[in-house]
Amino acid sequence: MELMNTTIFSNASAVDLDHCDWRCRMILIALYSVVLLGGTAGTIMMLRMMFKRKSQSMIAMIIPNIIVLHSILLVSLPFRLSYYVSVVWVFGSFACRVVSSIIYGHMYFTFVFYVAIIISRLLNYFKKLQMQRLQKYHVVVLSIVIWIVGSLVFLPIFFFKYGTDPRHSEQQRCFEFYKDLNHREFIVINYSMIVIMMTTVVALFLIKMAVIFQMIKALWPDMWAHQEYRAQIKSLFFLLVIVVCFIPHHAFRIHFIQNYSEKEDSELVLYNEICVALTTVCCLDMLCFIGGAIH
Repeated sequence: MELMNTTIFSNASAVDLDHCDWRCRMILIALYSVVLLGGTAGTIMMLRMMFKRKSQSMIAMIIPNIIVLHSILLVSLPFRLSYYVSVVWVFGSFACRVVSSIIYGHMYFTFVFYVAIIISRLLNYFKKLQMQRLQKYHVVVLSIVIWIVGSLVFLPIFFFKYGTDPRHSEQQRCFEFYKDLNHREFIVINYSMIVIMMTTVVALFLIKMAVIFQMIKALWPDMWAHQEYRAQIKSLFFLLVIVVCFIPHHAFRIHFIQNYSEKEDSELVLYNEICVALTTVCCLDMLCFIGGAIH
């Protein structure tokens, strides 16, 4: 019996090594562990700070949405870690689809809330939006709209398309849904998301830089004494998080889609999995809040 169990585990490991070898798994275990520990600590500390301060600013009212997203992702990470440690998925194919899809849902929903914060600051600078006139219920309505619209887009893809190929349920493997990129509809969806995110980030970055340089020119050398300048610099933080955590995944995705082959995929899968894992690092943003980078 012991020999049989050893053989089964060895076969599972051999199958897994064709897709995500030991080096890949060690990198992912380390990265996800850091995100799990740092993200959990940051989320708890941020919640305590918010309960104490009870700020009514727009950013403070959007932050709970981001905390909810981070919390959902953090709950899913132990399942990922158990798989990369044991090399066997024992929770069933549906759970695999859920855990796998959470990381993408978290990325895109977080992206939308980050963009909402950045745009609100820009509108405030251009006097299109007076923050003092922005009531709490406006932000609540905006949050509800984002959740509803995002769910209407995301859930149909998950329930009817994502991970439904019978190949994904075999041999107790998980997180290999990149194989669906051989299907035209997934290629279209991926390219569409790449274009949307890249275009949005470039446009916001150019506008944000123009605004900051204009303010530096007008307020130099006392720009740090002005609240609006500090607010623009602080909101730039969210744009930098997007660039560091989300853009590498989408930039590499173009190369991955064009070059992926199930016969020779080891290096591409390694880099793809690392880029996917990198998107979760945005969970550490709460530690930056606690550290005083953003208030």
